[in-house]
Amino acid sequence: MPAAKSFWAAFLLLAVASVELTAQRRHGSSPLDTLGEEVSQADGLEILNAFRRLGIAGEYRLSFKLEIRPRRDKTTTVSGVLLGTQTTFGPLSRIDIALEPADVTEQGELVPAKVKRLLLQNGIFANALEVDAWRSGAEEARLIESDAFFEKIAGSDFTVFDLLMPFSFWQEFRYEGRTTMRSRPTHVFSLYPPSEDKALQEKVSRVRIYLDEEFNALNRVEVYDAEENLAKTITVVAFKIVDGQGVLSQVDVRNELTRDKTRFRVTDAAIGVEVPDWVFSPEGLERDIYGTEVARLRAPAKEGATE
Repeated sequence: MPAAKSFWAAFLLLAVASVELTAQRRHGSSPLDTLGEEVSQADGLEILNAFRRLGIAGEYRLSFKLEIRPRRDKTTTVSGVLLGTQTTFGPLSRIDIALEPADVTEQGELVPAKVKRLLLQNGIFANALEVDAWRSGAEEARLIESDAFFEKIAGSDFTVFDLLMPFSFWQEFRYEGRTTMRSRPTHVFSLYPPSEDKALQEKVSRVRIYLDEEFNALNRVEVYDAEENLAKTITVVAFKIVDGQGVLSQVDVRNELTRDKTRFRVTDAAIGVEVPDWVFSPEGLERDIYGTEVARLRAPAKEGATE
């Protein structure tokens, strides 16, 4: 497993032991809680580094829906597919989101889906490429600069910043201590954006994360704006077993300023799939995954397995 991992990878696939979280909850706070006290930053760095080493073995596919739930408007839903793999620099993900589904004209002519394509390199050298497939002349991949990380995706409250989670490797951090969250012992960290990235500092003052102590699993992220106001909360809600691994099946993103919410809900998942090499290349952004056979990849049948 490569040394550089990402929070988003840990968000998507956890160790199977994580599935036992809801069955092992404690009641009330613990005398071992240290939040608000002086705690060892060296111990905190050890915990944080252990979390940074988390990752996913092999290639995988997630079919998902984004349920966009504005506070004062009706819910809308967009579909998408995510294919992931590992590289020496960290997890690499290709994501296609169908902003508008395929349709048929009155003359029976097919209107292709309006697809946004993303290629995300997580890890210490986090970066992102995008293609808006429906725009004329927009087939060439564009680098997404950090000042555009916070633009909404498909009208949802998910952003490239949420998907890349570059704060996982921000060097400046403060370990705040141990607390009890949802009856689980949890470590709390604040991470601060690099001083050289002024565009980022204009958006974010810090990101607070909550890590389950027993399984080192991320269960909550809080993003604070430049004025130290809580701007966004990302919460792990549910997961299920797929091929012996815990796959997150629901993540909620809440805009704390507007009270709007977006739900990331996995509708189908496959682990150990064989993804064509072009999928993870910048040139591969010239081609859709959504609506093709690649979006329905399954893991090869195991030898001796029966239907």
